[in-house]
Amino acid sequence: MAAPVEILSRLLWIRDAAALPDKALADQLGLEPRDLAAIIQAHPDRFPETLVFHLTAEERQRIPDAPVLAFTEAGAALLTGLVPGHEPALLTLLPAFAEARHVITAQAELSLRVAALEQKLDMVLKLIQGEEVEGAPKERHIGFVTEEDLPKGLKTQQHGEKKR
Repeated sequence: MAAPVEILSRLLWIRDAAALPDKALADQLGLEPRDLAAIIQAHPDRFPETLVFHLTAEERQRIPDAPVLAFTEAGAALLTGLVPGHEPALLTLLPAFAEARHVITAQAELSLRVAALEQKLDMVLKLIQGEEVEGAPKERHIGFVTEEDLPKGLKTQQHGEKKR
């Protein structure tokens, strides 16, 4: 059975999707990458570009040992009925692929959250140092507030209490 860590180490993030290079998938199935390419060529209507990527020259330059094809989880699942004798290997690979995809997506979400917190912290530090910051909350005065300065919902609530 394919381990999620093994799949995770070979997973690529291409075109906003987690994808497994053809060589990595072929290795898991005991096939050659050209065998997978032949299956894709034999059934082009079954494998849309959103599920099996034909990497562009630019994408291949950025990836070491650049594959020709990259399979999303759904693209790998579509191989199930087309690779005779390798169904069990594919069926054990798919849960590992799903778990690895989950890990990589969680890392991306965590990275976004950390970046947002860093921006907020940077704003707070600048405010503490007395610098002007775009988007910072307006200064509120402590003490008496005129009725015009009250928030809209609070004004109506107070008027209702006066009428009672």
